[in-house]
Amino acid sequence: MGLRMEQLTNRQVFVEIIAKKKGCVLCDLAIGILEEISSELHGLSLKLEVVDVGDHEGLRRYDELKKICGSKPVVPSIVINEKIAFDHIPDYESLYLAVMDAAREENYCN
Repeated sequence: MGLRMEQLTNRQVFVEIIAKKKGCVLCDLAIGILEEISSELHGLSLKLEVVDVGDHEGLRRYDELKKICGSKPVVPSIVINEKIAFDHIPDYESLYLAVMDAAREENYCN
C-alpha cells in the first residue's frame, strides 16, 4: 500500500550519482534533473551526493557501494537509498518516480 504525499513529509531519500566529476556531461545532467526534482518534493528531503570515482574518497564509497549493492555500479549510474536504481542517466519522469518509490518503501529509515 503506497503512502500519500502528505505522509512522506520529513522523510529523506539519499541519492548518489556514480560519476567522474571532470568532463561527465551525463553526470551534470543527472544533477540538474535531481535539483529540479528536489524543488518539487514538498516536505520530502532529497540528499544528493556525487561519488567521484576519480578521487580517493569517491573510490572508498564506490567500494562500499559494491559490497552493499551486491554488484559494481557502472559509471554513470544512480543509487537510491543504497540500491542501484539506474545503470544510466534516466529521464526526468523515471527518476522522479524512482525517488517517490524510495520514499514510500515500507522499510524506509530516516
